[in-house]
Amino acid sequence: RGYRLELYNQAHYGYQNGEPALNVTLPVVLSSRGYLLLFDHYAAGYLDMGKQRPDALEYGVEGLNSLSYFVVTGRSQAEILSRYTALTGRQPLPPRWALGLIQSRFGYRSQAEMLDVARRMRAADFPLDALVLDLYWFGGTTRQGDFQWDAQHFPDPAGMMRDLKTQGVNTILISEPYVMRTSLNDSLVRTQGLVGTTAAGRPFTVGSFWAGPASILDVFKPRARTWLWAQYQRLHDQGAAGWWSDLGEPENHPEAMHHALGTTRQVHNAYGITWAQIFQDNYQREYPNERLFNLARSGWAGMQRNSVFPWSGDISRTWSGLQAQVPIMLGMGQAGVGYMHSDAGGFGANATRDPELYTRWLQLAALGPILRPHSDQVVPPEPYTYPEPYQSIVRHYAHLRAELLPYLYTLAAQNTLTGAPLTRAMDFDGIPSLGEWDSNVRADVTGDAGAGPPPASSLLNSQYLLGPSLLVAPVSQPGQRRRNVWLPATPGGWVDVETGETLPGGQLVGLPAPLGHIPLLARAGAFVPMTAYRPSTAAYRPDTLEMRYYPNLQDSWAGTFSSFTSYEDDGHSAQALAKQQYATIEWVGSSTEHGYATPMLSVKAKLTGTYPGAPARRIVKLRVMGLNEAPGLVWLGNEQLPATAWRFDATRHELALDYSLEREATVRIDRTLATPAYTRANLDPDAQTLLMPASRTFSWQAGLRYETTLPASAP
Repeated sequence: RGYRLELYNQAHYGYQNGEPALNVTLPVVLSSRGYLLLFDHYAAGYLDMGKQRPDALEYGVEGLNSLSYFVVTGRSQAEILSRYTALTGRQPLPPRWALGLIQSRFGYRSQAEMLDVARRMRAADFPLDALVLDLYWFGGTTRQGDFQWDAQHFPDPAGMMRDLKTQGVNTILISEPYVMRTSLNDSLVRTQGLVGTTAAGRPFTVGSFWAGPASILDVFKPRARTWLWAQYQRLHDQGAAGWWSDLGEPENHPEAMHHALGTTRQVHNAYGITWAQIFQDNYQREYPNERLFNLARSGWAGMQRNSVFPWSGDISRTWSGLQAQVPIMLGMGQAGVGYMHSDAGGFGANATRDPELYTRWLQLAALGPILRPHSDQVVPPEPYTYPEPYQSIVRHYAHLRAELLPYLYTLAAQNTLTGAPLTRAMDFDGIPSLGEWDSNVRADVTGDAGAGPPPASSLLNSQYLLGPSLLVAPVSQPGQRRRNVWLPATPGGWVDVETGETLPGGQLVGLPAPLGHIPLLARAGAFVPMTAYRPSTAAYRPDTLEMRYYPNLQDSWAGTFSSFTSYEDDGHSAQALAKQQYATIEWVGSSTEHGYATPMLSVKAKLTGTYPGAPARRIVKLRVMGLNEAPGLVWLGNEQLPATAWRFDATRHELALDYSLEREATVRIDRTLATPAYTRANLDPDAQTLLMPASRTFSWQAGLRYETTLPASAP
């Protein structure tokens, strides 16, 4: 409430936190009363949410003759978003490599530099799944619209992309909607009527474009779409694995220009989504079993159905720029766009190199939908260019993301199947809202605990859920080494992933946040599938899976249960879901005591489905987290395992057990401690009372064997 938003896609170079209008327009309003409004008009307009009248929502759009809108209701954000994305379309499955580290820069200028960056990333032990080529691949700003390689600096582009591919590195190419008057294709696109025009129907020249005079391709014309796809198809067949659709607002779009579907102000907001649809439609026709990756800067409601992975524009390389990213990411996710991310490290508008800012930004990005360091030509964005200790910290988080691949890939499948974004607002799953906390608690989100609740928006805009299992609290202030985190009320509380400590929910807590660490917590009862670190997702092996289980040990007297379904497929087939070529593992965890019965943890895994190349069996590395003491007995199925078959790490509060999973397996863990040997030294000689030390976590069950020697004359 209290805002008036202009509904007109706008690029703002070097923007900071609080910029009122940016490069994506989504005329969507989500209410805390359990409904969502979608206004179905893409012409220029506005939304006034209580600014003119506190009790009114006002929507206006140019040239409106009749109003079209949708009302979507639900009992939670999750349900509303599922219904909204069923209406507007859901994101297809991403290629698995999209979840790896994508290294970008404005820009790599030669084939030799591309190969050298890949080599240096590997040498510095950073994962790498893709390299992005900015406009130098076609010769620079004046060659926009050529769609031809700069042969002097890229003498063998197909060979370069093939070489990178063998290293597990994909190549992403930029293109823009502008065709420069200096382009090789200038005459062709203008004479064939492929560009925007004047009112008289003549080709329109944009004289104020920052790169020089240019035309804008009219993507609303079928023949322009056909010509444009022919350029992309040729580059695809040379080896391009992904696309970067830049300046797609369009950035400079004169209002006097006309397109096939109307004037600039009538069609401007629809330009980006229509451009993206060219890729989506033609991939489905020409490459029906290949997943599309399109790094798009602009769009409109429903853009997610076109396999776009948008970023938040040319953000300033400042702390204010970093602070803008969580609210943008969450807001887009709440409107159906699950892969919104940023130029990690910041793009430009600041020539100062700030290693602390870069490190904090990469920590956030590593635990977000897409990890893509990027910058202008002033400050290098590659992590190996930073000194210690920053480089090692960024490496740790890049490795953590690579290890979280099975979890992130499952979140990607959830997004495709239900519309749920990878990063979610704190009340997404129906967790009690931020207003329902103890009114005696007072604190600033980034300061010290005080007396009274902080504004809900402060918390919603500074922390988030990564899927259903993890809570992430990034640091976005210089010099900050501690931050407050709101822990929603949830059964069993939250487990600090770093320390293993369990913290009750429904409270605001101050947590350490040294430079090398941001607060990361797991919900009690959560499952987090992980894998061993590999330098590229191409080397991922589904035959071994590490499953971290954070049991609810706080509310287990009557029994607690939780579940999670992990997803896997071959990572590249677009028809995996349609053809049911995938596998799932349903994980069910329980923590029970039931009166005087033995306190027991159990983890059941049930494998369903398969796909080409799937392993016949999997090695599960089960890690039960948050235990303060070693258990007594462990069973796999009905077999009691010897103590040598499992390990307990008291420092990490972790029980480790490896076993083979073919279809179904159940692990049961006796939460009574291993039975100690008690002799007369443990007994009070007078009262014959057994002395047993108290346990902080587990209930004791004791069996007492009493032996004595009777006199020979005894009967």
